[in-house]
Amino acid sequence: MLKIVTLDIVDLIAFPSGVLFVIKEKLENESIKVSFYSFDVATKSIATVTKNAYLLSKFGTAFSPIAKQLGDYVSCDTAKLWNGQTFIIYSTGEMGIFDEGGKLISTGDLTYRDAPARDVAIDNNYIWSVVPKQNLIIKYSLLQNRVVMRIGGDNATTFTNPVSIEEYDGYLYVCCKDTCKIKRVRLSDFAVDEYKEFDEPVFKFLKVGSDEFVVLESGVYLL
Repeated sequence: MLKIVTLDIVDLIAFPSGVLFVIKEKLENESIKVSFYSFDVATKSIATVTKNAYLLSKFGTAFSPIAKQLGDYVSCDTAKLWNGQTFIIYSTGEMGIFDEGGKLISTGDLTYRDAPARDVAIDNNYIWSVVPKQNLIIKYSLLQNRVVMRIGGDNATTFTNPVSIEEYDGYLYVCCKDTCKIKRVRLSDFAVDEYKEFDEPVFKFLKVGSDEFVVLESGVYLL
């Protein structure tokens, strides 16, 4: 594994040449500075990027009105829906949907048994999210406005404190912080297996082309 950065990051998203990441730094006057960086896989180099480059990669061409309405555009997870709309969700379970022009058209809270969901992975007309406090993941229908499936639970060992989820090539990748594992769910039959295990808590997994990245407790790595 190649360590990219050891500083605490607050967001990591895919970028055509690698990944973009965001770092919050506390200044001497106690104010907070947010800085944006890219990591290029080919050159193995880190460079500063503009806020707009980060926002464009995260929210698409309607990034300006979306970021303005959100205020905190760093802490949320986001995904492009099947109809071109943009879905966002915070770790509190607060979610929103923006149309293709960046207008907020829907808000609400995504919870399961009163526990907040977080993160998002797209599965056709559905979204998947993790529910850390319930040790499970949920499949949520935006059209029906309800949870239609769950995998895991308090009495199961399938997932332990799942904190993030991604979808690639028909599989869900779920990072389980407490067991330091990435679990993989095959969407064709919902079979679950173990994809990766680490020596420390794992918080996020990303694939960019054939390259894989993880956020561990000690930093961001290229696998």
